[in-house]
Parts: sequence; structure tokens; C-alpha cells
Amino acid sequence: MKNHIAFAAMALGVVMYSLQGCKPYEEEGIVLPGAPVASISWSFIDAVDSLGQFVGIDSNRVELRAEDVEGSFLQLWDFGNGQTSDKQLDTAYYPVEGSYEVSYSVHTAGGMGLATDVINIEQTLELPCEGTLALLTGCDSQKTWKLSNEAGAISVGPAPYSTEWYTSPADGHTEWQTDDRYQFTEDGDYLYNNNGSTMNPFDGYVETEMAIDPSTYQLVEGAGTSGEDQITLGAFSETLCGFMGVWDSGPFYDVLEITEDRLVLHGPIQTGDCQQAEGWFTLTFVVD
Repeated sequence: MKNHIAFAAMALGVVMYSLQGCKPYEEEGIVLPGAPVASISWSFIDAVDSLGQFVGIDSNRVELRAEDVEGSFLQLWDFGNGQTSDKQLDTAYYPVEGSYEVSYSVHTAGGMGLATDVINIEQTLELPCEGTLALLTGCDSQKTWKLSNEAGAISVGPAPYSTEWYTSPADGHTEWQTDDRYQFTEDGDYLYNNNGSTMNPFDGYVETEMAIDPSTYQLVEGAGTSGEDQITLGAFSETLCGFMGVWDSGPFYDVLEITEDRLVLHGPIQTGDCQQAEGWFTLTFVVD
């Protein structure tokens, strides 16, 4: 009996030792990094004349700055006006009166830091109707655009300005594409008349009946991919992003070419939930 008790005690000791030996290895002194702290500031930009002399404050243009974060490998601004940036220091343009929420996110090995602020713009900037704005809108003589029926009027490629994925043939649009009309007013309204239906790329390029309310747009000089003027379209509704020509494009477009009767735009592919996807459109329009 004693031998059995002694054997049991020895076995228990072996098990206890084995359990202790299986404890995970822990090295003292290792501290995992915490999430970074994001800090931002902004100020209105000084306005200067043609000679570079200070003439006051430009209350529609803002310079935004983010503080340095050690170990950061990704940063992104959302300026609240449809524009984004991955620069630590950048400028934003707000031609329309209102409150704009700005957010800045920065990523390190420890996670993401987020900072937000609100920019209040007190006046709508009344721009003279000239240059790109005049060609786009027609000023007092309202201009209407439609998709061109030329070959390549709708082109798609994987990189900016590329077209190797798809090029539309001449007269290759459907009836519910050719009857779509687009207007930009001098006062900043964007009007899309689909005459009852729109080509739906998210359900197999079929005709989808839908009513689309007017929206807004911003024309920003030099904001394009390669310094072109850029059009940013406001959303038509909470679930429908701004687009022109094709539903899965936008909501911003670089103006590659514009004359009295021809308009060529370049913009990203967007998904059905209004997120930018891989690929770029080049779209050609003519005056109706």
C-alpha cells in the first residue's frame, strides 16, 4: 500500500513539473507600442496680388498641418469637401459657405491615431464666369453636355490616363446612355437628367429606372492628377454618389480637355458603396 501511495505521489510530481515546464516563454521587458496620437492645426492662407504683395486673408483657402509622428508609415486627410490628401502639409479650397469636418488619420506599428476639427467658411466665393468655368457652364447661356458617340468616348485602364481595359466603339452606347444630359450652372449646381433610367454597371450593365435629384459641384483650379483643373461632384443622395457619364465613375474628374463644344474628363472607378476602386475612366462629352 505504501508503494502505491509513493508511486502516486511521484506521478503527481511529474505531472506538476510537466505542467510548469509547458508554461509559455515570457521575456521580461518587452513593451508593445501603443496607438499614436494625432495632432492637427489649420489656418487661412494669406492672399497676395500679382506682384506677390500681401492684400489680406483668403477666407476660402486653408493650410492644414499634422504634427510629426515617429514611426508613421501611412497618413490620410479627408478635408470634408470631397478632397483627400496623403501629405503632412497641404491646402484645401472651400468656395461655398458652410461647416466642413476635417479628419486626419496616421498609422504606426502600434495602430491608428485620429484627429478631427471643423472649419467654418463664412462666405461663398463669387467667381467670375470665365476660363474653364465659362466653357463648362456657358455662364448666362446654360450649356448641356452629352456622351460623345465617337470611338473611345468611354475608355478604362488600370492607371491614370490608360485605356487598355476597354474602349467603346463608335455609336456603341445604349439608348438609355445616349439620352442622358449633364449641366453645370454658374452658381454651383450639377444637374443630371437621365430621362428616366441609367445604365447600371453593378447589376450587369442593365437599364435601371431611377429619379436623380440635383446635386452640387466644385471646380478647383490645378487640383487634378497632373495639375489639371478638377471637378468634384456632390452626392445625389445618402446612397448615391456623384457621377458623370457612367455610374461607376467619379466622384471627382480631371478636366483633360475643354472647348466650346468638347469636354474630356478623367476620373477613378468607384464601387457601389461610393469607395474608390482600382482603375480609371476617360470620358468624352460634346455639347448637345
